[in-house]
Amino acid sequence: MFANRFVFAAGIAALLALGAGQARAARIRYHYVPAGPGGCAQLDTSRGAPGERLTWRGSWEPYNCPPEFPTAQVTFRHPCTGQPLTLPLHLPTDSTPRMEYRPDRVVYDYGTGSVQVLFLPDGSAYVIYEDGLLRAP
Repeated sequence: MFANRFVFAAGIAALLALGAGQARAARIRYHYVPAGPGGCAQLDTSRGAPGERLTWRGSWEPYNCPPEFPTAQVTFRHPCTGQPLTLPLHLPTDSTPRMEYRPDRVVYDYGTGSVQVLFLPDGSAYVIYEDGLLRAP
């Protein structure tokens, strides 16, 4: 009798798992390239999808959702080119981040999530959104 209940419960759990949608990605990145005067940047869609999602295997796969509506236009001085680069960022407005400045990136750390701007040698940048338990340390 106990075995039948266990099998039934396991079957229900399997059906629920199969019917559930994909979990929200822990790390998504968008590539921005300089596109105009004053360092304005635009989303690079030359690869087809607007973004990339980090998989469990550690590789990047196309991510077809556009970035969330920006809450700020932030201008950085690109460390490789010295030129201004203005990026649209979706920053949470309900908390204050702990800022980290590194030679190749700026990190807005909100505790449960972060927004990173990673500067690339060609003058472009990745904007990386991380959230949840799978965040990099």
